[in-house]
Amino acid sequence: MDIHSIGSIIEKSPSIYEILKYCPYDILKRWSIKDYAKGQVIFRQGEIYDSFCIAVSGYIDIYVMAENGKRYSQAIYTTGDFIGELEIFDEKPFGCFVEAISDVRLLEIKREYFLQWIELDKNISEYITRTLCSQFYNLSKKAGQDTLYSLKQRLCYYLITCTKSRSGIIEKIDIQKDKLSEQMAVTQRSINRVLQYLKEKGIIDIENNTVIIKDMDALKIEEEVSRHE
Repeated sequence: MDIHSIGSIIEKSPSIYEILKYCPYDILKRWSIKDYAKGQVIFRQGEIYDSFCIAVSGYIDIYVMAENGKRYSQAIYTTGDFIGELEIFDEKPFGCFVEAISDVRLLEIKREYFLQWIELDKNISEYITRTLCSQFYNLSKKAGQDTLYSLKQRLCYYLITCTKSRSGIIEKIDIQKDKLSEQMAVTQRSINRVLQYLKEKGIIDIENNTVIIKDMDALKIEEEVSRHE
């Protein structure tokens, strides 16, 4: 790989620079650039891969799939996020599917050179530790919310966090019900049932894949009440 192409990526992205700023030159030249089209599966759950990746651009869905085909989306990754850091040390099978939900560009390095990098660069060792702690923290919060709170509370909270609306201001939110059902581990029918309930109460309106928030104060009240149901 042309080292100048890698250098250009580092120069253009502050988050990539923070990761690679102390990467030894002999390791830096081992990186390769990989491009994936929207909808392409990058890594498959249950398979072993010999590489570690950093997201350069685009959006990536990290999800678990059950034997019956049901999907549970754990996170959406983008620039600066790591892929494969949990599996690469002990060459474990991937715990999730990794799929491009837009055109995606990754930086990829083979396990052999990744391990050398970790050994030589104290900066990346500390960076990965902080990143793993942050990911586990967010996953723990999400697992707790998915387990302890009702779908109505979670959906109301999702709509609230998707907008910065103040009272009296109508806000439109584009949603993909299939992705939302995967993220919340429920069926699209369940999503539709809660949205219809909010519509009947005059809190939202629905136009195709757009939710129109008509009463933000009422939506916040529904979310708060749902926390105690």
